[in-house]
Amino acid sequence: MHVTQPTISSGIAELESELGVKLFHRIGRAVELTSEGRALVNYAAQIQDLVEEAADRLTTRKAIHGESFQFGSIDAAVIYLLPEILRKYLASHSDVELSVQVAPSRYLVEDLLMNRSEFALISMPYDHPRIETISLYQDRLILVVGAAHAFAGRRVVTLDQVVREPLILFHGDSVSRRLVDEKFAEAGVSPRVAMAMRSPEAMRKLVEAGVGISFLPFIAVKDALKSGDLKTVHVKGVNFSRDIGLAWKRGRYFGPAIQNLLMAIVTEFGKSTVFRKLRS
Repeated sequence: MHVTQPTISSGIAELESELGVKLFHRIGRAVELTSEGRALVNYAAQIQDLVEEAADRLTTRKAIHGESFQFGSIDAAVIYLLPEILRKYLASHSDVELSVQVAPSRYLVEDLLMNRSEFALISMPYDHPRIETISLYQDRLILVVGAAHAFAGRRVVTLDQVVREPLILFHGDSVSRRLVDEKFAEAGVSPRVAMAMRSPEAMRKLVEAGVGISFLPFIAVKDALKSGDLKTVHVKGVNFSRDIGLAWKRGRYFGPAIQNLLMAIVTEFGKSTVFRKLRS
């Protein structure tokens, strides 16, 4: 141990005084552990095991058994962009438990700022001095109608014709709704809003049923367009698009399990290099 015998004796005496027990039986020049000494040895072995486990956990970048964390996502991203990524991730991280908060972008950003979520997939653009973002996917917002709707046989309609129809739109606090409202205001028209909702899947079903028409993300309706349950109609002079991006609190540290999921997401969308630069 590279220490002198008096130093060891002094250390043992100090430890016995601190604990208020005898750790050794001293018989002449011979010593043996007391029952308290044997108990301390067992605890010391457990402590050493924990120290080695902690060092291994932190240096090998492995996820902790039973680790859990929360991230946020807008409805469209978790339904249409993440399923295969999450399937692969959970297959290789079976000990990790995920909690997903599905909400509009502004609430997801609030969760990031309050440290309730590690990261979020949000509608962009979204500017905040304490939030870092990276665009992952660009999607068009298109006008869709039911197969039996009067617009279904037309290639082009005007915005004036659209606003006379019952519209099913996103809630006013969403980025997608803001894009549509800005276009209506710019054109000086007032839409006939029949319903406001958060779920693109529910909106799609209502449009299919003929309840109204809607501007919906292409990723949410492409299967219904292919099957013929929905029809898309071009609105003259109107082209909507939005980005779905990754957002996180500036300077946030991510442990191994979180980092692995983030890398799986950015790699899927070809943004791993940009992400690493932002994190460096």
